[in-house]
Amino acid sequence: MFDAPMNRRAFLGGALALAGAPALPHTPRPSADVPPIPQLARWWAQMIKFGKTHAASLKETNGPLDPLLGATYYDAQRVLLQIADFSADRSWLVAADHAMAIYRDRYVLANDGKVPGYWIFPHGLAMHYQRTKDPKSREALVALSQNAAFASDSAPAAWSQNVAMSREVAYNIHNLMKAEEVGEPHRPRLRLLVDQALGHIDQWFISRTAPFHQPFMFGLTAEALIAYHAKTGDARIPEAIRVGADWLWKNTWIAKSRAFRYVDHEAKGVGGPEPAPDLNLLIAPAFAWLYRRTGNAIYRDRGDAIFAGGVDQAWLIGGKQFNQNYRWSFDYVTWRTEGDRSVDPNRHRGNGKG
Repeated sequence: MFDAPMNRRAFLGGALALAGAPALPHTPRPSADVPPIPQLARWWAQMIKFGKTHAASLKETNGPLDPLLGATYYDAQRVLLQIADFSADRSWLVAADHAMAIYRDRYVLANDGKVPGYWIFPHGLAMHYQRTKDPKSREALVALSQNAAFASDSAPAAWSQNVAMSREVAYNIHNLMKAEEVGEPHRPRLRLLVDQALGHIDQWFISRTAPFHQPFMFGLTAEALIAYHAKTGDARIPEAIRVGADWLWKNTWIAKSRAFRYVDHEAKGVGGPEPAPDLNLLIAPAFAWLYRRTGNAIYRDRGDAIFAGGVDQAWLIGGKQFNQNYRWSFDYVTWRTEGDRSVDPNRHRGNGKG
């Protein structure tokens, strides 16, 4: 069952119109006082072009698992369903079903949800269940929320306290919240994970006990905390996101390369300070969210620089990289197009409290 989120698609269509691209059906233009998003038309065109290639690569769902599963990394299911929603093109739903057959059936359900923390991708499963009521999608999501690494209530908190586990904690915050969305009971572990994610912000940017910084890891943590803030209004989160965004911009943004460093300094076994534009769009939405909340144009302008640098330079031939770029960037476009909501939060209607 196809149920496009019209509010978000409306903002995207209006933004595309300002960017000189054809508007989506039934989409109002954003307020004239909101500058257009740079490279938005290219972001959209590349999404369709490369998305079709990656969708085609998923058709043979019973082929060798490793390359097929690799093409779903960073939640191809979510990406394809978002493209279907925002384009109002139902053909993307078929591709999403192919991704489901690979990630959900051949990986999550085949392993009863016992997957590593960096393979926890609940958004696509929740979206698919909410649209289709397919019980297999709910079954897989529940299995992830109970059995994936660091998800179980029996997993000692000490295992994920260190910042080295930031991605696993961020993914499990989404994991438990998405399970609640499909009817699972609230678990106190969710608050524990949020507290740990805020502790990771502290280790990175306040107490500075982290041995190195990878900006995209902050992006993943920010995405999870922002989602939790939309659900609960946790007052600790906006300042944590601001502190992280400000530190990254000051210490890891390379203006001439229009990208963040992969790591803030050389870290053995991890990488070095080379620019990593493929990862820009995992970080940019946090800046749009800050702009939307505060009205501070600094975050709008920095977010635009991050977004445009990623759109212009990202390598989208790889399925992983494509999914990284379109996993969360729809929220960048929505929040950035809505503009300043710090004075009148009802001036535009978005999804959730943000």
